[in-house]
Amino acid sequence: MNQSDSAPTTPDRRAGLMPLLALSLLWIVPIVACGSFQPRPTPVPTLPPAAATANAEAERALALPTNTPVPIIEPTATFTPEVVPPTATPVPVVGGTLTVGQPARVEVPGGLNIRQAPSTAGVLVTRLGFGQRLTVLEGPTSADGFIWWKVDDGQGNVGWGAQGDGTEEWLTAKVGEAQPVNRSPRVGDRVRVTMDAGQLLTIRTVPGTSATVVKQVNNGSEFTVLAGPQSAGGYFWFQIRSDDGAIEGWAADGTDGKRWLSPLE
Repeated sequence: MNQSDSAPTTPDRRAGLMPLLALSLLWIVPIVACGSFQPRPTPVPTLPPAAATANAEAERALALPTNTPVPIIEPTATFTPEVVPPTATPVPVVGGTLTVGQPARVEVPGGLNIRQAPSTAGVLVTRLGFGQRLTVLEGPTSADGFIWWKVDDGQGNVGWGAQGDGTEEWLTAKVGEAQPVNRSPRVGDRVRVTMDAGQLLTIRTVPGTSATVVKQVNNGSEFTVLAGPQSAGGYFWFQIRSDDGAIEGWAADGTDGKRWLSPLE
């Protein structure tokens, strides 16, 4: 071994090492103090518990799908207005309203034509006299410019008669009190003597102009029909009786369009 390698350090040599030691300390102190030269992570601020909970709820609300209610539109029924076919415009008439099942009266002075069909071309059934009382069976029906009603005169004559012409009323619902009508009497009728003014009606024991006279009665006298008609001497005869039974016999009902015995209706 060389003696110079193991010799102790001299004061001059120690003085040369001091600067190296000081430089080493400059590197060591920062390392000890900082731990290393690796960069530290940036600290994340911590939210208070209440704020963290609110954020979590918000995130959960955004993450979860929401069930938006869908409005349900109920179907509604569609109303279809009824289409009413046009009807003929009735001819206006004077007076009350005729009603099926109710009585009516002939108002036309010359009499009312009754036809098989509600038309001016309908077959003529009969001609009813002024004042005659009828029963309304059907109607109204509009045809040929008239309003028609089906009526029954109680003597087997059934047909259609016009209510009026727009100015005059031929068939009226205003029946009123019983009054003499222009038709032939029938058994059971109450009749009134309707002779011309100043004339008397002759009542006889049997039908015929040569039969014995029972009584001559004034115009306006009333009786009940018991029998008839019977034809004799050019007249039709009816057996009549007064209300008190004092007068009973046969009388002619009229001639030449003049009615001597008129039923009350």
